[in-house]
Amino acid sequence: MRTMECEYCDILSGKSSAQILHEDEIVVVIVKDVVFTPGQITIFPKKHFTIMEQVPDEILTKCMIAADKTSRAVFEVFQAEGTNILIQNGLGAGQKVPHFAIEVIPRREGDGLNLQWPPKEMSQDDLDITAHQLSEETSKLGDLAAPKK
Repeated sequence: MRTMECEYCDILSGKSSAQILHEDEIVVVIVKDVVFTPGQITIFPKKHFTIMEQVPDEILTKCMIAADKTSRAVFEVFQAEGTNILIQNGLGAGQKVPHFAIEVIPRREGDGLNLQWPPKEMSQDDLDITAHQLSEETSKLGDLAAPKK
């Protein structure tokens, strides 16, 4: 149910050369030909959602579990010294494909990949305003514990 060109939906329909490493009824794990660093893996839901806020909790949970297990595999196979788990959530965050995805990026010290953002120190007034503005919305989070089985 997509409205624009979507590289990930094209992968699912066989119109791409990306290699599928894992696929189940909910989640797909792939290796793409354009990456930040060799060994980078992309995880996305089969159903098309543009941004994370649209993804139902049960699908998001499955994506995060896949990202965790994929990160473990990247450490093992590539002897990575770390991984970046990256979600570019919307155009303003650098999202290039209009489909929610999680990138697992293998890292090594001195690999030349700069994913660092210089922090900006907030004044106490800005901190208070920000906290006040967000407090009502975040109070709606409720109980974040995993549902009991």
